[in-house]
Amino acid sequence: MEKEFGGVYAAMFSVYDEQMNVKNDTVKKLVDFYLDNGLKGFYVGGNTGECTVLPAKTRKQMLETVVEANRGRGQIIAHIGAGHYDETMDLLEHADSLDIDAVSSLPPSLTAYYDEDETYEYYKAIAEKSKHPVFAYIASQSTGDLLRFAKRIADVSNVKGLKISISDYYAFGQVKSIGNGRFTVFNGPDETLVCGLAEGADGAIGTSYSIVPSVAVELYESMKRGDNKRALEMQRFLNEYIGLALSENLAYWKAMLECMGFDMGYTVFPARSVSETEYAELKTKIAGLEARRKDMNL
Repeated sequence: MEKEFGGVYAAMFSVYDEQMNVKNDTVKKLVDFYLDNGLKGFYVGGNTGECTVLPAKTRKQMLETVVEANRGRGQIIAHIGAGHYDETMDLLEHADSLDIDAVSSLPPSLTAYYDEDETYEYYKAIAEKSKHPVFAYIASQSTGDLLRFAKRIADVSNVKGLKISISDYYAFGQVKSIGNGRFTVFNGPDETLVCGLAEGADGAIGTSYSIVPSVAVELYESMKRGDNKRALEMQRFLNEYIGLALSENLAYWKAMLECMGFDMGYTVFPARSVSETEYAELKTKIAGLEARRKDMNL
């Protein structure tokens, strides 16, 4: 039976110390926190997981820890994209050896250095070698025309769908019509999740869902039951959390979880650390938002 995907997934932060060793206890607490708050699963090792700056050893350890903590409860999509194709294949082989549900990869470049044909061949190569379903990750111009690329990649048998992290919702809606609904489409931009769901997204993968999973789940479920007013209310509330860190670096996002009691460890160079003053201000803002969230019974 073909595995079904959909719902809200945390784009997980990689949690490690200054020696680049994964902080297993924190990862396990985060996995439980996400599942307890209704998330469907985890997207591990993507942009939020610092895929472009972490060594393969740390990335592999992070995925192993998530798999161990998950114990088959939620779905795991392993991001295996890397700067070099051979490293991508090494990460794919590692992911395929674990109890995961799918793999995914960013395009070979986040600029237009590779054209649509080259990007198509990249994903086709991954799909042909992967033991798990593959999700292409649309986050740059390298895929060319979104609808045209989606139609091409949908013909590759092991490609299950797309994570679309650009805000072209006209094209997004057209992509959903491919293959009579066979193609699973995840919304990428957290701040416009309600738009993606309105255009038929099956689910969402995002950074802010790793901060306030209950709000994202309520937004998703409200849209599914047709309560658009409630969904828009949740989107606006979610965007207040996003607004705290949207123009900041990854360390600032991690600091939001620190304010909630999680030991988020270290953030690798070149990300600067959050100052004591910034942390104190952030903690006050988070406390206010969290009080409102609890008043909403979320």
